[in-house]
Amino acid sequence: MSRSQIRSCIVALFLSFSLCRGAEPPNIILIFIDDMGWKDIGCYGNTFIDTPHIDQLAADGMRFTDFYAAGAVCSPTRCALQSGQNQARIGITAHIPGHWRPFERVLTPLTTMALPLDTVTVAESLKTVGYSTGYVGKWHLGGSGFEPSVQGYDFTSVISGPHLPGRYRVLDKGGAQPRQGQYRTDFEADLCVDFIQENAERPFFLMVSPFAVHIPLGAMSQKVEKYKRRAAERDQDLPHPVYAAMVEHCDDMVGRIL
Repeated sequence: MSRSQIRSCIVALFLSFSLCRGAEPPNIILIFIDDMGWKDIGCYGNTFIDTPHIDQLAADGMRFTDFYAAGAVCSPTRCALQSGQNQARIGITAHIPGHWRPFERVLTPLTTMALPLDTVTVAESLKTVGYSTGYVGKWHLGGSGFEPSVQGYDFTSVISGPHLPGRYRVLDKGGAQPRQGQYRTDFEADLCVDFIQENAERPFFLMVSPFAVHIPLGAMSQKVEKYKRRAAERDQDLPHPVYAAMVEHCDDMVGRIL
C-alpha cells in the first residue's frame, strides 16, 4: 500500500466518526503510559492503588479485556501507534538501539534505529484535514533528525530523564521548562493543558507519553509514604511503594488533562 493510500485510509476513518455523529471533528487525546501493568489500576480490579480518573475514563468508555501487543516493549509499540502498521513491517522489533547479545542461543534481528521519515504518522494524516497536532513526553523513535517535529507534530516537548525534580530535561530548544521542584508527570500535564487551551478553537490531536511508570522508579515522598502506611494498615506486603505512587502520579496527570 502506498504512502498516499495509507494517509487516505486513516483520514477516512476519523472523518467517518465525525460524519456519523453529524458534528464537528472530535478532539483526540492519546495517553500512552510506559510499562504500566494492566492489573495496577482500579478498573481492572486493583483495590490498593488510587486511580479514580483512569477508572472513570474506563467507566465512561471501553475496556479491552482480550488485547495483546505484537511487540510489548517500548519502541515497537510506539512505532505501531504512530504508523498504524505492524512493527515488523517497519523493522522496529526491539527497543531502540536494540538488545542484541551474540552469545545467546536465539538471536533477534537488528532493529531499525528510527521511525523512517517516509512513514505516514497519525499526526501527518490528521493535519491534512485541519487538525492541530501536539506531542508531549518520551519519544524513543529516533534521535536528531527523527524527532516528532518532523513526523507531523506542530507542537512538541520531548522530555528525557528520570521522574524526580531536577533529573529530567526538555530536549526541544527554547521549550517551556518545569517549575522548581516539579515532578515530571506534573510538568507534562502542564504542557498538555496549555496545548489544549491554545487550540480550543480548532480540532486537535494530542499524544502524551509520560516516562512513568518506567524504571528507574521515582515518586514524590508524600505519595510513597501514603502507600507505605496503607500497606501497614492492611497488613499487606507491598514490594514497591514507589511504583504504586508513580501509578497515582499518572492518574493525577490524566485527571488534569481530561
